[in-house]
Amino acid sequence: MSLLLISTLICILEYVMPNLINYITAYLYLGKKYETELRKSLIELRQEMSSISMVDEFSKYAKLQRKYNKLEVTLKDIENERLSNRKKARLLITYGFRLINGILIMILLYKYNNEPVIKLPKDTLWPLNNFLKWPTNHDDCISLIMWFVITRLAISKCTQIHVSSNH
Repeated sequence: MSLLLISTLICILEYVMPNLINYITAYLYLGKKYETELRKSLIELRQEMSSISMVDEFSKYAKLQRKYNKLEVTLKDIENERLSNRKKARLLITYGFRLINGILIMILLYKYNNEPVIKLPKDTLWPLNNFLKWPTNHDDCISLIMWFVITRLAISKCTQIHVSSNH
């Protein structure tokens, strides 16, 4: 029973973790206080520029325009760096999890290769019993490899249905 739960949980986590990692990295790489202050400064400069006549006070307006452009470039650079770091962290964590998950699956397959995950009453799986029990020698059971295949197919189908129903 524990092999059934562990193997099912591994397959579910493979589909859940990327969304969880996205959420966590989005939270960790939120805009900092400095970015908020820069945005406020940009808004203030824009308001000040709109209150000045470009024709009458051209030098003052041009000075504010240069200051505004400089702040805007600085803010874009900071945002791009933050988003780049977020993307790198998300990829690193996602592929790190997938690597650990794959290693765990390989260990389970090696250790429990001949163990049934589910043992069912006689002739319950009649037309498919030889296929579903492979590579074990037990009759009327589902092997770990086949359970991984069944679970992954079921979860991927459920996610496809969920995605298509939301569109």
